[in-house]
Amino acid sequence: MKKSKLSITLVSGFIAAMAMTACNSVTASNKAIVTFTPYGSDEKVALITDDVYNSYRHTSNGITKFYDKILEVLVRYEFKENNFDKGEMKYSEIENWAKNQVREQKDKARTEAKNNEDKTYDEAWEDILDNNNVENEKGLLEKFIYEKEKEVIKNWYADNADNAAALKEEFLGVKSDGTAVVSDVKAAMPYHIRHILVKVDESSDGVKKFYKDAIDENQAKLLYDTASTLAEGKFTFSEVAKTYSDDGSSANGGDVGIVTNDASSGNLAMVNEFQLGLYVYDSLYNAANKTSPVADVVKDGLGLTDDVANALLADITEVPYEAFVNMGTYAEVDADKEGNKLADGSEALYPRNIIWNKYFNLHNVFVIKNAKKAAHAGLVNPEEEFAYDNLVDAAPFDASLPRFNNNGYLVDERGNVIIGVRSQFGIHFMIIEKSVYEYQDLASYYDTKLPGDDGYDQDSYVGFIQSNKLEDYKKRADEVKDAISGFDKTYDYRLYQYLTGKVNISFTGPAEGLDEKIDAYINRTKENNIYNQEDGLYKSWRTYTELLEKQTYDRNVWYQTYNGVTGAISPKLTRLVPERIADDFFKLYEDPSAPGAAALYAEFDKGGNYYYYA
Repeated sequence: MKKSKLSITLVSGFIAAMAMTACNSVTASNKAIVTFTPYGSDEKVALITDDVYNSYRHTSNGITKFYDKILEVLVRYEFKENNFDKGEMKYSEIENWAKNQVREQKDKARTEAKNNEDKTYDEAWEDILDNNNVENEKGLLEKFIYEKEKEVIKNWYADNADNAAALKEEFLGVKSDGTAVVSDVKAAMPYHIRHILVKVDESSDGVKKFYKDAIDENQAKLLYDTASTLAEGKFTFSEVAKTYSDDGSSANGGDVGIVTNDASSGNLAMVNEFQLGLYVYDSLYNAANKTSPVADVVKDGLGLTDDVANALLADITEVPYEAFVNMGTYAEVDADKEGNKLADGSEALYPRNIIWNKYFNLHNVFVIKNAKKAAHAGLVNPEEEFAYDNLVDAAPFDASLPRFNNNGYLVDERGNVIIGVRSQFGIHFMIIEKSVYEYQDLASYYDTKLPGDDGYDQDSYVGFIQSNKLEDYKKRADEVKDAISGFDKTYDYRLYQYLTGKVNISFTGPAEGLDEKIDAYINRTKENNIYNQEDGLYKSWRTYTELLEKQTYDRNVWYQTYNGVTGAISPKLTRLVPERIADDFFKLYEDPSAPGAAALYAEFDKGGNYYYYA
């Protein structure tokens, strides 16, 4: 087929005609510069005026408007003149769909008028037209037609074999040979993540939340139940998530789907501790990835600079499984066995809160080790007792538990290490189901083939759900398609460049040079998007590392107190309550008349050493 010639000599003409208030279908003529066929008519209309062009060219968003309308012309031209039939809907189907949309809007106006005595149908209908930026019913119909045409052709373009492969590579950021993908957009660096959330409220006190936070009885039990059920291995991670997770993903077995590095809005999709914690584990603490050929490519894509790495812990924190067992044992302990409150009933000295703050109230990522707790010191705890690398003993807690790997770390049924972290929402148990470091088969993992298709892989993201309903697999495939087409905020420009390559557009007269201005606008927008994305990642990392620095400082500060009753000055205290107090509190809970109990009670009374921590 020969290329059609659309010579946009006077851009204002088609801008005026293609505005949503008078949107016409597109045709071409050898004589006319640009022609359109009004809806419901075969008459060709030539557009030759330049008044709108002159009114737009001096405005700040004039180039944007010209670009938008040129794209609209080309999309409409594809359907009306070239009879585009490669997508999921043909023009006649789109037209019928759009008519139904208009009818629904009319029904909406009638309902609004019926339910609101102060508004007539005409007023409600006018509101709908205004909200859609059109003047009349014909304009609304054409708006719906164009929106669906654009959606259909964009989907086709993304699914086209050559386009799809190139777009997916840019989305991933890493080729199957381990080399970086060269692109003018920021790669998404996708991860497939699952998690379980045990919700624990965070203290509203900006300082005490790091060392005197509190967990209630039910939350403490749930934390133990979740960890112990995972460790015993009788249920899959998905089954545990469905039972215990307090998150919207629980119904899907904790599957949160595809997580990308998009921070262009200034924030990541997940809370920093969750998402950046996973990046830290995968890039800095996963030994296999430290020396991976793609390590530099991935870290750059994730915004994980050397400065960020230097601000983080040198090694991952290991939390002993015994601490989870303690949470179950101590959950209901808030008084002695006879119900007497200790230290005036201070929650800070409840055993569950002491264990919670020392082992779990950590905003840095950790793994769960089948180990006993490290021996802890006396009343005046040295800083080393609370050091992130000194929480576990060498001895295993229970060698019979099946879900710990050779390194002693808690894993799921597939052998994936379960990663933990504290956020403002609670404790996250997280799994990296597919890492971007697995670059060799990353492209096939995000394939969109369905069961029954040639080349379908049940180990793909689509096949992960193992459902007996084909529609479930289609939803997964759509998730992949949306992620790939949505990562590029300038995706429409790809369509623009494809369509302008199919026709010969001539910019002459007052519009001469407009094509170069549009190209410059597109390039500038892409550069701004990359800047916003990288700046968003930088700010997210900075916020996270500053949080960890504050956590370390607030937990380790030494201080002394003055007792207003006795006048005594306390010994040097850490802000974290010594674990010895939890041990002695529990002794009084078990047997308040045991030998030495009287001395322990004295420690919890005013003037006693334990009371200083209340």
